[in-house]
Amino acid sequence: MKRKIVSVWEVNQYVSRLIEEDYTLGDLWLQGEVSNCKYHHSGHVYFTIKDARASLQAVMFERDARRLSFRLEEGMKIYARVRVTIYEKTGAYQAYVFDVEKQGKGLLYEQFERLKTKLQAEGLFDESLKKPLPNFPKHVGVITSQTGAAVRDIIQVAGRRNPSIPLTIYPTHVQGEYAVSEIVEALRVANIEKRVDVIILGRGGGSIEDLWAFNEEAVARAIAASEIPVVSAVGHEVDFTISDFVSDKRAATPSAAAELVIPSQKELLEMILGNKRRIAMQMEAKTKAARHQLEYITSRPVFVKKDLFYKTKMQEVDDYYRDLLRAYERGLQLHQKRYEIAVHNLERLSPLNTLKRGYSLVSQKEHLVKSIKDVQPGDEVEITVTDGCFKAKVCEKE
Repeated sequence: MKRKIVSVWEVNQYVSRLIEEDYTLGDLWLQGEVSNCKYHHSGHVYFTIKDARASLQAVMFERDARRLSFRLEEGMKIYARVRVTIYEKTGAYQAYVFDVEKQGKGLLYEQFERLKTKLQAEGLFDESLKKPLPNFPKHVGVITSQTGAAVRDIIQVAGRRNPSIPLTIYPTHVQGEYAVSEIVEALRVANIEKRVDVIILGRGGGSIEDLWAFNEEAVARAIAASEIPVVSAVGHEVDFTISDFVSDKRAATPSAAAELVIPSQKELLEMILGNKRRIAMQMEAKTKAARHQLEYITSRPVFVKKDLFYKTKMQEVDDYYRDLLRAYERGLQLHQKRYEIAVHNLERLSPLNTLKRGYSLVSQKEHLVKSIKDVQPGDEVEITVTDGCFKAKVCEKE
């Protein structure tokens, strides 16, 4: 039988081509733990991906390692996207790593922090955007699973505190692939219907994976866009989600949310009775003060000795009248005297007195003739004497 002799290089090349042509090995995600991790000065990273039963050499070239937001460390649990191939020089097969994600809570926590930082930078957590909760809601909406413990707790607390306030349940998944879209839709419907004036959004406790729907950006933006105040009640007191930060109020649990939103009927009745007592006391105090004031007014002389009071006042009025009359008469006499003096002065200066002594006034067209230059021969003039006037004509001037 003829032997086929090939070189080690040829064997490695052949196996390498077989692996490279394999569809599955060309692009897959490996789950494992980082071991023997070394960062080369070139920027390449050499490490081993291992699990409980096997290990695989891996290399991540500098251009891919540069995109990572974290540093690979010994013992880190990862998901690695790889292409399996053979290093032809040694014949050892290895994984070329293109991308790496942290497993479990580490990866989810990083996603949580990234979204939290992003939304905080946009101002979605600002206190100025928080809407106040109604003191006395007429209708309360609840967005949660209709079969979970959370809805039962809320219904129980609401029934105990104030059964007169109706609840509207908007049933949704609170985890799984449908949760995010259903929560967003429930918020949209509640705002369109405007049936409720406050919304409780939440679910019971669970792992970070169970609560993850409330860490999704779409849910956060739907809460921020809601015109109706939203109370976030996700998980237990130690659990925090993005929904807690963007909501108008955070409650530690669904039961605590119901306690916060729904006023106690008993407390309201006590408050009403307290207000009633306080108003009665205030009215009594005001009535007592008014009675005292009335008693003081009616004790004045005008009421107690009204006949004597009025007689005294009438006498005072008579005195004022006499004083006023005397003042009037004195004023009248003074003005009469001034009047007589003025008349005497006028008569003394009056041209009529001059006329009585034989003088006359000559006027032409209502103007006194003071000079022969004021008239011409033939002009008509009017001559006023003490007992009347007559007209004359100028014959000549001398």
